[in-house]
Amino acid sequence: MAYIFKGRLCGYICPDCPEPLANVKVRLYRSRANEGVTLLAAASAKDTFAILSDSDVAAKASSLIAETTAAADGSFTFELGEQQKYKGEAFEIDVYCGTVPHRKQTPKPPKPLQFSITTLQPAWRNTDAGLIAAFDYCVPSRYWCEIRRRFGAWTICGTVVDCKSGAPIAGVKVRAFDVDWLQDDDLGSGVTDGTGKFRIDYLPIDFEQTPLSPLLNFELIGGPDVYFKVETLGGVSLLNESRSQGRTAGRENIGPCFCVKLCVEGGGGDGGNPIPLFTHIGQYHVDPIYGDFTADGLTTAGNYAFTDTIPLIGLLPNGSAPDALEYHFQWGEYNPAGTVLGPVSDLDSTKIAATVIGQLEYFDWDNVNSVWVLRSADYWANNPGVAATIIHRNGMPDISVQLNQTVKPGGWIEVPRQNNLATNGIGLYVGGFVDMVNLDTTKLTSEQYDLTTPAPPLAAGDPMPAGKKSRMHRFKLFFEARKVGTVPILSSNAREKIVMSNTHYIQLHHPNWAGYTNNERCVVLIDAAELAVPGGGCGKITDHVHALFTAYHPFLGSVQVYLEGPTPPPLPPAVNPAISADGESDSPGGGQDFNLTANKDCAYILWIQLTLNLTYGYGAFLSPFYDHVAFCKGS
Repeated sequence: MAYIFKGRLCGYICPDCPEPLANVKVRLYRSRANEGVTLLAAASAKDTFAILSDSDVAAKASSLIAETTAAADGSFTFELGEQQKYKGEAFEIDVYCGTVPHRKQTPKPPKPLQFSITTLQPAWRNTDAGLIAAFDYCVPSRYWCEIRRRFGAWTICGTVVDCKSGAPIAGVKVRAFDVDWLQDDDLGSGVTDGTGKFRIDYLPIDFEQTPLSPLLNFELIGGPDVYFKVETLGGVSLLNESRSQGRTAGRENIGPCFCVKLCVEGGGGDGGNPIPLFTHIGQYHVDPIYGDFTADGLTTAGNYAFTDTIPLIGLLPNGSAPDALEYHFQWGEYNPAGTVLGPVSDLDSTKIAATVIGQLEYFDWDNVNSVWVLRSADYWANNPGVAATIIHRNGMPDISVQLNQTVKPGGWIEVPRQNNLATNGIGLYVGGFVDMVNLDTTKLTSEQYDLTTPAPPLAAGDPMPAGKKSRMHRFKLFFEARKVGTVPILSSNAREKIVMSNTHYIQLHHPNWAGYTNNERCVVLIDAAELAVPGGGCGKITDHVHALFTAYHPFLGSVQVYLEGPTPPPLPPAVNPAISADGESDSPGGGQDFNLTANKDCAYILWIQLTLNLTYGYGAFLSPFYDHVAFCKGS
């Protein structure tokens, strides 16, 4: 029996600044007999976390089960079994670091370090590939920052926003300085991304050195005392903090992890408007540094594929932006192996559902009470049928405003330009963090399979025909923004891989008992072997019922087969059958046996319930799917 243990590790610089533990070695150890395994496995990781000495590591070397190297997103996979002499018991999880992410290189490499997270008893789930369990863990900042300190890796993680609106400021340069007794140290710089975030990594030598180094390294006050400067990429100053700011509470003698929020007036010289950027698909970050997607394009949490209409979210400027901007998306599908990208096409109006891309904020005159009322209305893209918004004015004719941006050839959508938030004005378009387009994924992939033809129809317990199974459809989504009608691209990024799935199956349910045909997202069929014969739908069952079932979907999440009926005595326990790698779960030959010998003669219902790993961007959203068949037990 194979035991597949998957996980993902990260560390917190601060609550808003996690980083994946890229390229670390993950080590699993057998729990030693004198350690109180049960108590350790039940304890919280915060109570079991420990940085190990060299002697600690050496003492447990003989207990090593296996080790592997984490990927760039902190993910890892173990396959354990006879070779490792592993049978599903609890184990210790350790991490061996040769360095830490983003540490600046030095001539002499740092000394490696190993820490222990916890003792874990995995909750194994039965699948066709073996028993599977998962472990996602992010090292708390108080531990992770101490580890970074031991490696001499110091970090500033921050955000730049507009002082008035609070909107994030993208594409500005942040420089950090340490107040020193002779000459202030330049700790480094970083450029803000589309969410206004920046990061600066530095070493102790960057703030310990003086003009007299290496003869004399001296800090008037121990540790860096930081202040900041913010400027445009063209060098225009937006924020120039006084060096005395470095001697204030919260800035003086900072530790190896420091998080800060800076605000600038005027939003970088463009009215506080961000550079357009594609940042999320629903709740999932597009940027791979967050590790929200697997290498295949499923979500890391839950292994979800995307379905139906999904929101492509990002940052758009307000109507006050100095330049008229427009944006569009493109798409391409990979080959079945997911290795070669096919032709790239524009995401045009036929593939975009009506989308609210922001708000129009405006002053509306109330004639009855003779007052101005501040109101807002949805601003749309690709919704030509939306009713016009009427702005009432005082002493002037009303204004009819059509709040819809058409999708132009090439899929380009112009950012609205209303910029007059004043009485009797036309209002201000408010962008920010918004849905850019709602993508109808059914226009990229949609599959329909009829399981009732050719005759005979697929029956409960039958394996799925190979020709009526779907596969993983992987796509790449591209984003570009530019000044309206110009060739140079102002900004661009992409979601390298994303899996989409839209399948439906026409299927016939238990034709000998209340039979019917329907069209569902998944195959979900159940019957009783004793009833699944011509004319047998109302037959009696004695001591055993044998459940015939077929469940299928390329992203099948779970399957459960169970009985409903009178108790006591208790009913036979529910069964969670294995799921194959391609998403199928069938009953064993002759059916799944449920022994009702001890149960009273009465009516019972045999149920199958399954879930699908599908999302429209915000975790699982579909209710379970069911099928059932009733029968009577009697002598």
